[in-house]
Amino acid sequence: MKKIIGLSFPENSANLGLEPSILNVLPPGDNVEYSVKNRKFDDADVDMYLCSVYIAGMEEFRDWAMAHDTRKIVVGGYHPTMFPEKFLNFADKIVMGPCDDLEATLSQKGVQFERSHYDGDQIGNARFVPARVLQTLDPVEGWVRVLGEKMKGETESPSSRAEVLNDRVLPGVLTFKNVPRFDLYDIRNNQQIIPAKMPDDLATSVNTSFGCPYQCDFCCTPVMFGPSLISKPVELLEKEIEEIKRRLDEAGDGKERFLFIRDENFTLQKDYKDKLGIIAQTGAKIYLFASANTLRDKVADDLADNNVYMVCLGMEDPTKSYAKNNHLAEAIGRLKDRSINTYLSFIVDPLQVVGAAKAAHFYGLLNERFQELKPEMVCGNFLMPFPGTPLWDEFYHLVSESDFKHYDSKTPFLVKNELVAAKMKYFMFDAQWKYYNSKMYNTQVREFETGDTLHQRFIELRDHFEEMFQGIKHLRP
Repeated sequence: MKKIIGLSFPENSANLGLEPSILNVLPPGDNVEYSVKNRKFDDADVDMYLCSVYIAGMEEFRDWAMAHDTRKIVVGGYHPTMFPEKFLNFADKIVMGPCDDLEATLSQKGVQFERSHYDGDQIGNARFVPARVLQTLDPVEGWVRVLGEKMKGETESPSSRAEVLNDRVLPGVLTFKNVPRFDLYDIRNNQQIIPAKMPDDLATSVNTSFGCPYQCDFCCTPVMFGPSLISKPVELLEKEIEEIKRRLDEAGDGKERFLFIRDENFTLQKDYKDKLGIIAQTGAKIYLFASANTLRDKVADDLADNNVYMVCLGMEDPTKSYAKNNHLAEAIGRLKDRSINTYLSFIVDPLQVVGAAKAAHFYGLLNERFQELKPEMVCGNFLMPFPGTPLWDEFYHLVSESDFKHYDSKTPFLVKNELVAAKMKYFMFDAQWKYYNSKMYNTQVREFETGDTLHQRFIELRDHFEEMFQGIKHLRP
């Protein structure tokens, strides 16, 4: 029997990653494998390649695909969802949106896809005109499809200005019938940078829902999953957690275990408490994403009662106000009262910190918020305007396809001067380093120098950035 091989682009990292999302798509069968390395395979031995491609992995995927029989390639992920046309020469089938049932997705018939009508000789952002799925079959009972549905009472026709393809670009299907293929992946590859996790401790993850109803202007979740929250049935979660617990027990040998709930906003679900009780059976310390406006006293009590040790909250841009953050201080206070750690992520718009005065203003405000909120962990991300989001219209003129390989949240690619961009990376690191080493943090929050993965990672970053900065700090653009 020929193989079915799953791959992730960019290549799976065994240092900072968690289980790859494509494990949710790989079908049952002894002929299925997940390849950690995106090496060249012998097409004669393979029936199908299933490839998950993120924005930053497009170049890597294109090079890999051109060395293989593209008629055997099925591709999905964020980039194929946003730009399906770019994959027509590299794959036989392109899946748009979320998918957990490969058979149901590929069995769809009558799907019409209209290619974008732009001049192929154009360059730059003329290539970003989105294509669209015009029509699918009527929904099948038990299927949840996010993209490409034909709405009741509405019909769409081709514009007559572009080619229409049949059954090559398909909306992903969620059936919630299949447990992810955790058996194809070694849990010991995972290494999360979080407080209290030592390098030899175990880390794993689970999804209990997809999507988010909030329409934050910077967030690509609504593009990938639609504007609603799709909750996974409790019965399927129970099966997944049974498998995850078995894997933790096999790899455990007395090691501490951590589990990340990957949902965009876990506590928005009506059945979050039931799901949390199921997940807590793993014995892992749980951390999860939530928004501050959901963290009322009862919710905080439920988290504390079910082994939640940290909640990840988005502070976004400290110079802006987001409705979901109006009660951020109160929410963090409730968590601290229950000995639950907080992890604050923030976004730096590199165009707003050009020049010493602007940078000082931004990082001054950021430090004030750190001092007020006292999070156990902070994480800086440079602004990445995702195609398809409301923010894209503001920044598209600054983004070219060559920038997509920098969609890693740690590269200020909107700034084209390399010296300025390098200094920005240092200053964002420095703001976090100073907070962790401040007297306030070490006396009122927690001791930083514990040898955990958070401490070790920042020691590595310090050595890298200090050496780099010494060579450029005296230079002027």
